[in-house]
Amino acid sequence: MRTNIPKDERGQVLVLTVLCMTILLGFLAFAVDVGLLFNAKRKMQVAADAAATAAALDYSFNASKTSAQNAAYAAAKLNGVDRTVAGNSVTFNNPPSSGYHISSSDFEVIVTQANPTVFMGLFGVSSMTVGARAVAGAPGPGIACVIVLDPHASEAMKLQGSFDVSADKCGVVVDSDASDALQFTGGGGSLSAGYVAVVGGDGGQTGDSNPSPVTGSAPVNNPFPGLVGPNPATDCTAANTNTPSGGKVTSTTVLKTSGNITCFTNAITTSGTVTLPSGVLVFENGVTLGGTVSSGASGTTLDVYGGAFGVGTGSTLNLVAPATAPTATVPSGIALMQPATNTTEMQIQFGSSSGSLKGMIYAPGAELYLQDSGGDKNGGVQLTTDLIVGTLFDKTATLSITSYATSYPGSSALTAVELVE
Repeated sequence: MRTNIPKDERGQVLVLTVLCMTILLGFLAFAVDVGLLFNAKRKMQVAADAAATAAALDYSFNASKTSAQNAAYAAAKLNGVDRTVAGNSVTFNNPPSSGYHISSSDFEVIVTQANPTVFMGLFGVSSMTVGARAVAGAPGPGIACVIVLDPHASEAMKLQGSFDVSADKCGVVVDSDASDALQFTGGGGSLSAGYVAVVGGDGGQTGDSNPSPVTGSAPVNNPFPGLVGPNPATDCTAANTNTPSGGKVTSTTVLKTSGNITCFTNAITTSGTVTLPSGVLVFENGVTLGGTVSSGASGTTLDVYGGAFGVGTGSTLNLVAPATAPTATVPSGIALMQPATNTTEMQIQFGSSSGSLKGMIYAPGAELYLQDSGGDKNGGVQLTTDLIVGTLFDKTATLSITSYATSYPGSSALTAVELVE
């Protein structure tokens, strides 16, 4: 007797589907969680970059590792990594504990954070720790203390005759792409700097420069592209506007000042012994400094809004920039400025002038003109400065520069850091 065995296979696909779905859901869970962890990794890198940069910037102003460390912690917290919360950590190292910059003075920050998983918890993995690392510090071989901004000028930086330009602890950058952007005339002078970088050419004359210029360099941007200073139309009022008789300012001249701003409507000449007010002095029609001129107790910024700036023969300058921002529109560390709209030539050293100027000189649209070796007789004007000018012409003058940003890192707004790892 033959018995028929049923061969009904219905339901087998359902069983296989259930088994495969379990595996597929496992891979889906893994893919979702890995995606979330990669997103967390990106956020951790942002926090690490911000913390390392904040530490380097803070140290450049305060010269305190403790302050830099606190700045790193604060930046990490603002970016979602609070070290006081369980599962988070922020490690600060100076110098870095590993990597290419282990022997440098750079700042290393390592951040970690425990991140919960969504589906992997079904497989016993409820959280994973994600971390990131960043190192930040000052860029390049040294800060540039001479930046010549004109992008196309012929002889943008011209050194003539028995000039002597010394910037041994900082760099010289010429942004012009002209073939003679850096031009030496005569064989009696010398240029000495930490480095000399030229976008264009040096006219083939390199013997007067130590080290030799590096041509074809990348240009340096204007560090204060929006700086214009006070606006006479709105910031110069009856309370602070001065029109001294004959434009003369002497030791007995009483000046009106308000809101840390002192304004002059006519062309000004100083004589005798004059102590300028603290804050920003706005000259609408130029100024010539004669006699002995000193900054106010809190520092002074001379803003040549219009007209020319000059220094009279036999003058003595004792100019010091404000250590803190004197107004909302003028940063700290600027001793002398001309907004880009004022393209009138600026003279810093002339004749037998002497003394010192401590602070940046900012004239992005003008030529800085240094003339006459007579200044050497009295030692010249000693500059602790950073020159940011349109063009530069030194005609037989001695120019000895010490970087203001390097000498007074807590006062200078000219500060740069970069991520190096």
